[in-house]
Amino acid sequence: MGAHVRLLPLLTVVITLSLLGSKSESTLWAASHQVLYLTQSAGFAHPVLDHSEDALERIAEESGLFELTVSRDASILTAETLAKYNAIIFFTTGELPMSVDQQAALLAYVRGGRGFVGVHSATDTFYEWPGYLALIGGYFDGHPWRQEVTVRVEKQKHPSTMHLGESFRIDDEIYQFRDWSRSNVDVLLSLDVASVDLTAPGIKRTDQDFALAWTRHEGRGRVFYTALGHRPEVWDDTRFQRHLVEGITWAMGNTRIAENNAAPNTLTAEEVASGWQLLFDGQNLSAWRGFKQDEIPGGWRAVDGTLARVGPAGDIITIETFDHFEMKFDWRLQESGNSGVMFRVSETGERVWHSGPEFQVLHNEGHADGLAPITSAGSNYALHPPIRDGTRPIGSWNTSRLLVLGSHVEHWMNGIKLLEYELGDVDWTRRVEASKFASLPRYGRELIGHIAIQDHSDPVAYRNLKIRRLKAP
Repeated sequence: MGAHVRLLPLLTVVITLSLLGSKSESTLWAASHQVLYLTQSAGFAHPVLDHSEDALERIAEESGLFELTVSRDASILTAETLAKYNAIIFFTTGELPMSVDQQAALLAYVRGGRGFVGVHSATDTFYEWPGYLALIGGYFDGHPWRQEVTVRVEKQKHPSTMHLGESFRIDDEIYQFRDWSRSNVDVLLSLDVASVDLTAPGIKRTDQDFALAWTRHEGRGRVFYTALGHRPEVWDDTRFQRHLVEGITWAMGNTRIAENNAAPNTLTAEEVASGWQLLFDGQNLSAWRGFKQDEIPGGWRAVDGTLARVGPAGDIITIETFDHFEMKFDWRLQESGNSGVMFRVSETGERVWHSGPEFQVLHNEGHADGLAPITSAGSNYALHPPIRDGTRPIGSWNTSRLLVLGSHVEHWMNGIKLLEYELGDVDWTRRVEASKFASLPRYGRELIGHIAIQDHSDPVAYRNLKIRRLKAP
């Protein structure tokens, strides 16, 4: 098959770079991380390949985490070409057209510290090259089931699985593997055999151990494999999308993961150099006070390294005011919990939301506001819905990012860009006039103001509250 190369348009990333003047965390990641998606079929050609290419391009663009190149020609994988990429993704079959030197270059590439990702039939590839078997961890050995199954999440703390809970149901083609052993890989997902017929034709594994996703290390490099992805509906499933994109970024040595594994409420050397400051260090509440109060209410306390609402308190605001900024914060709720983070808040109104737009903090499944996207977690409350539900299971930490630069605002959560809008433009004005904010003359109009955290009478905890000022656009 001839070459089929598509470069992902990075208009979103370019615009963000030009707006910021200095690069933000997400744009730094996108600018420096290149990913090649290889979809050549030297054996069976999966009908889903076109759909997967479009889906992964969209995922890359929306997340802003990497720039994607799509190719259907493995013969381009020379040492020189590989050097351009931080990770290579295979959704392939058969004996691909790569010489012995090219095969050696691929192994050297991964062992040198780059990422390798296999999707679905990547294990149905290179049966005549033992080095590939060692790299990917196992060979395809049939698919006994094409149905809805229960998948067990064996490693719930891995970034590619932490949003999936203990188990989940999905309808896909389910692989089994040969030349595979748990001693050689770290299993992330596996089939719950109680959800399938173990007398079905084609079953070859007598140990009833059907892994569906795993990781391993190859030298200094990382390998991530997921057997899911046969059906277009799976590629359209936000759970699979997040599973895949987090697996890709993990394979590249995701800096966001390193930051999440660092001590909470601290700044890395890179953050200090970039101008970040802590709004909470795990103990000291001096950066905050009550709305229209001199002190912070007693219902807000430092609890086990979190800024927690533990009783009736009222909303709190930062002592300092901010105009152009980037903010990061982690939040965790209990069942049916509700809170929010507002920006450019003025104390001229009776409530923080009379002036400050809100990044909604919510347990979607347990609260009535979660029934409508426009009031769900990550929304610009009651005005702009997120593109999807980006929350993790209740009780987990969610990592959010709020960018406010001039009139431009972006909401991010768990690595996903949820939405963006322009304060004061025609669309904004139309939405405000049709909302409960229509009668508030200062709503979204302040050019500078406080950051506010909402007390919505529910327990909530925040940590890693960090902010940096940005240059005016």
